[in-house]
Amino acid sequence: MHGFSRATAACSVLLLLAASLPAQPRQSKPVSFAILEDYDKGQDLDDIEQDFALFNELEIHTWRGSFGWDDYEPSRGRYDFDWLHRFADRAARHGIRLRPYLGYTPEWAARRGGADRDVWNNPPAEIGRWARFAREVAGALKRHSNVISYEIYNEENVKQWWDGDAAEYGRALARGAEALRRASPRVPIVFGGLVFPDVEWIESVCAVPSVPASFEVLPIHAYPETWTPPGVTVETYLGGLDAFVTAADRACGRKSIWINETGFATVPGKSEPEQAAWWVRAVATFLAHPRVEHIGVYEIKDLSAEKAAIGDAPNYHLGLTRADRTKKLAFYTIDLLTDLLDRGTLRVAEDAVKMTGGLAGARHHYFIRPDGDGVLFAWSRDGGDVQLHLPAGVSAFTEYSLEGKPAALDIPTGAFAVRLEADRPRIYRLRF
Repeated sequence: MHGFSRATAACSVLLLLAASLPAQPRQSKPVSFAILEDYDKGQDLDDIEQDFALFNELEIHTWRGSFGWDDYEPSRGRYDFDWLHRFADRAARHGIRLRPYLGYTPEWAARRGGADRDVWNNPPAEIGRWARFAREVAGALKRHSNVISYEIYNEENVKQWWDGDAAEYGRALARGAEALRRASPRVPIVFGGLVFPDVEWIESVCAVPSVPASFEVLPIHAYPETWTPPGVTVETYLGGLDAFVTAADRACGRKSIWINETGFATVPGKSEPEQAAWWVRAVATFLAHPRVEHIGVYEIKDLSAEKAAIGDAPNYHLGLTRADRTKKLAFYTIDLLTDLLDRGTLRVAEDAVKMTGGLAGARHHYFIRPDGDGVLFAWSRDGGDVQLHLPAGVSAFTEYSLEGKPAALDIPTGAFAVRLEADRPRIYRLRF
């Protein structure tokens, strides 16, 4: 069964990423969103369609999740893609594109040994069997035009998810990509999403022959304030990304950088308003990095208490809705954020807005949409007063609540005084 979230057991290493990012120059880049929700083979497709309806409410039309090797080749040479075809057809009916990751080695194909008793996280014993599975699944799904990429394994830089080394993963990536491209030449290949920006891992994997040319997208995962030590926050999490990207560009060639898994758990002691505010801070902070092009929302709904999951309590509380699909505040916040930012491309324009007032810890990020409108975020974890200096020529100025409700504001002349309340980000749209 693969209906579990991606627990990140090694996140304590993220204490190393505690430096803030410097101001970045204006830069236009592609921007997209997806939602991760794992489904087990055989799961009720009518029930899954209720999730797809929520995707469409959010206007996020891309799904990411697992297609487990152990599900779809349960014994050597016996492929079972019937449910997968029906799943892809149901997704297409709702206009949902699919970005599956392939992984979860079946027991019959797994290398023996390892650091734990599990076999699903072991590398393949015979790389040719893995390549054949990749070719078979891509060939079977070729008729589904809504399958738009393949990712190879997941969170493999942590033993919990890949009980092998970087060289073994590199060989699985290179041979898997070769097989996938043979069956489906135009579908991009995604490196398995990393638990954190791991310089040593990416350098080691890309030292394996054929790996640098085997993928187009390099994703990382981000769960600051859920699976990180207290000193690692949204605002500091990407402090190590510049060094990671530089190392990856050097070792692998320039790739698209994604954050294809990120989220905040409403565990006891963490409120739904905190989750909604976290999403504003996270999306604004992550997309302000000039190389980050994609945000993967984890996840559409909480896990039910009866469902088995690998990991701890946060796995059950990461949803934008509760397990019964009643909406948390963050559902409306994500709906707002995609309305404002999911426009195909964005220009990061931090220098177009100035913040003054000397409030320690105050942050702002500013984006220019293809239609020329600006989207401004400002917050402080502690609260206090600042002045925002907006670009000239604003013709309409709107503030949005975390629920997504708009309020028209007077167009400011000169500096605009703002009271930043603790953990309540301000969200503005500027029209010119």
